[in-house]
Amino acid sequence: MNQYLKKFVKCQIVVGMIVFLFCGRAFGAILSKDMRSKFENMRMAAEVYDRHGRLIGNLCYHRRIWTPIEKIPIILQHAVIAVEDSRFYQHNGVDLRGMARALVKDLIPGGTLQGGSTITQQLAKIVLLSSERTLERKIQDIAYALEIEKNYSKKEILEFYLNSIYLGHGNVGVEAAARYYFGKSVSEVSLDQMALLAGMIRGPEYYSPLKNPKLARERRNTVLRKMLEQKYITPPQNKRAQRQGLNHVLPSQTASVGAYFLDYVHECLLQEGYSEDELRYGGYDIYTTLDLSMEEKAERSLLEIPQFTAKTQPQAALVTIDPVSGEILAMAGGRDYGKSQLNRAVKSYRQPGSAIKPFVYATALEGNYTAASIFEDKPLSIPLLNGMEWKPENYDRTYRGKMTLREALRESINSVAVQLLQRVGVEAVFEQIQRMGITSLVKQGKNNDQNLASLALGGLTKGVTPLELATAYAAFANQGRLVKPVAILKVVDSHGKVLKEFKPEEPKTVLSPQTAYILTMLLKDAVDQGTGIGAKLPDRPAAGKTGTTSDYTNAWFVGYTPDLLTAIWVGNDRQEQRMTYKEGNVGSSLPAKVWGGYMSRVTAFLPVVDFARPEGIVWVDVDPETGQAVPSWFGGKSYKEIFNENNVPEYQITNAYCL
Repeated sequence: MNQYLKKFVKCQIVVGMIVFLFCGRAFGAILSKDMRSKFENMRMAAEVYDRHGRLIGNLCYHRRIWTPIEKIPIILQHAVIAVEDSRFYQHNGVDLRGMARALVKDLIPGGTLQGGSTITQQLAKIVLLSSERTLERKIQDIAYALEIEKNYSKKEILEFYLNSIYLGHGNVGVEAAARYYFGKSVSEVSLDQMALLAGMIRGPEYYSPLKNPKLARERRNTVLRKMLEQKYITPPQNKRAQRQGLNHVLPSQTASVGAYFLDYVHECLLQEGYSEDELRYGGYDIYTTLDLSMEEKAERSLLEIPQFTAKTQPQAALVTIDPVSGEILAMAGGRDYGKSQLNRAVKSYRQPGSAIKPFVYATALEGNYTAASIFEDKPLSIPLLNGMEWKPENYDRTYRGKMTLREALRESINSVAVQLLQRVGVEAVFEQIQRMGITSLVKQGKNNDQNLASLALGGLTKGVTPLELATAYAAFANQGRLVKPVAILKVVDSHGKVLKEFKPEEPKTVLSPQTAYILTMLLKDAVDQGTGIGAKLPDRPAAGKTGTTSDYTNAWFVGYTPDLLTAIWVGNDRQEQRMTYKEGNVGSSLPAKVWGGYMSRVTAFLPVVDFARPEGIVWVDVDPETGQAVPSWFGGKSYKEIFNENNVPEYQITNAYCL
C-alpha cells in the first residue's frame, strides 16, 4: 500500500468513525426508551406452567439459569473480558481502536462488514434479536451500546451479558453451560474450565468440547494466554491450566421434560398474535393444559423402547388428550429432544395405514350397516383407469370367507375395508373424515386422496400427524362430538393480571352418539382379542386401532379409555426407509405395546369407569349367517350384538327355519 493510499484509508477511517458515532447518538435518542424496557425485563422471558401450576420451563430458553454477577467467579469474568473485549473497562460501549481495525478490513475488496464489537455491542445484538452484518445494523448496535453504557454500570452489563450469551447445545448463560458441560455450578468450575467457557462464545458449536475437543482445547489455551498477557493470571496458573484435559462430563442428551411442548406453545402464542419481544421480555406466566407427571411418563416410554438398534432411528411420537375437552395432557415429539428438536407429534405427516379404517366403518354405521353386517373376505381385483388392476391383500395374505364387520375390524381385514368403502362411497367417507377434523387430505390433483387405497387402507398422499389423528379419534370417545385441541389455559402478566383466557370452542357433532358408542365397542373388541391386544389394560376398558403401512415404514396405535386418548406413531424420519429392530420389522404391535405400558402408568390412580352408554343402544340376538335379528327361540346358533335401536335388521323367516 503506497503512502497516498495509506492516507486515504486513514481519512476514510476517521470519516467512518465520525459518521458511526453521530448516527449512533441519533439512534440512541430514539431507541433509549425501548432499550430500557427490554433490559429491565431481560430476566423475564415467559415461564410456562402445567395444569397444576408446576413450572415446565422457560418458553424461549429451555436451559437458562439467571445468576447474579456476585455468584459468577471474578476469574471467569476476567477470562471473558480478556478474549472478547480487553478494553471493556476503558471504553464507553464503543471501542474506537477495535472499530479502526475492523474498518481497515472492511476496505478490502469483496470483504463483509467485520467485527470489532465490544461486549456491550454484543449485548445490544442479543437484545435487538438480530445478527445480520450490515452498515445499518452496525449503527443500531452502536446506538444501543452507547445507551446501555449511559444507563447501566459495567457490573450490570457483565451480568446481562454472561446470562444471555449462547454457549452451545441449547445452553444460554454461563450457569446453564457449567452444569451441562461440567456437571456443577459455575461458582465451582476451575480456571481451565472457565477459559473453555469463555473461548466458546465466539463459536459455541465449533469450539464445543463434545463436538470438536481438539479445537476446544486450542481455543481454551488461547484464552489462557490472553489472560496471562493481561495479567489476570500468573505464569504458574497458566502452565497448570494448559496441562489440564478438557475435564468435561458427558451430559445427558435428554432435554428438560416438556421441551417439545414448550416449542408447540411458543408457536401457538405467535399464531395468537404475540410477538417475540413480548414472549422474551414481557414477564408473562403461561398456564397450560400439560400434566407434567404424565409428560415425564410419555417421554420415558419413547426413550426406553427396547427393540431399537439405532440411537436416533426409528423415531417415535406420542400425544395424549382429554377427549372431552380437547386439552393436551402430554406431547412427546421424538425419542430425545436433545438429539432432535423436530416435533413429530405436530409436524410429521405420515400415512396412517389401517388406523384410517374406523372412519370408513363410522360412515357405514351412520347409514344402514351394522356390526353384524356380513361380508366375504376374499381376493379382490379392481380395475384402474390406466387399464391396470389393483389387488389389495390382507396383511397375512390369507382369506377367511364370510365374516361380520365386527370381526373384520377386529382383525383389520383389508379386503372387507375396501368392499365396505366401495358400497358406502368414496365421497361420503372423504367428507366424513374431513368433518372429523383431518384437514390434510388432498382433494384435487393427480395424487388426490379420493380413492380406495387412500381411504380404505390409509395410503394418504400427505398423511396425518399424531395430534390430528388423536383429535379425530376423540370424537369416537366423546359420543360423536369433535373438540379442537387446546394447549394454553391463560396468559398472565408480571403483575398477575390475566391478559387472555383460552376457552375451548363449543364441540361440533360429527357422529351420532349411538354410532360413536357402537364403534367404540368394536374398537374395544380389537384391543381385547384382536390386532390391538398388546394395548390391553389389566384393570379398565380400552378401545383402539393399529395401523401399519406397506414396507413397514410407519406403525401406529391410537386408543382411548373413558378418560384419556393417546396416539403413538413409530417410524423413520426418512419415510422410504423400512423400520427394523432386533426381532425383525417393526409393525403396529410395537406402538400398541408401548401404548399399553404408558397408559397403565398414567391411569394407575384414576378411578375405573366404563364407556358411557347413550340412549338408543340395544343388544339383540343375531343369526350369524345373515346378520339379522332373531327371536329368542332361535336357539344356540344366535349371538348377542350391539345396535342402534333405529337400525336393527328385521328377522326374515325362510324355509330353512321352518319345521
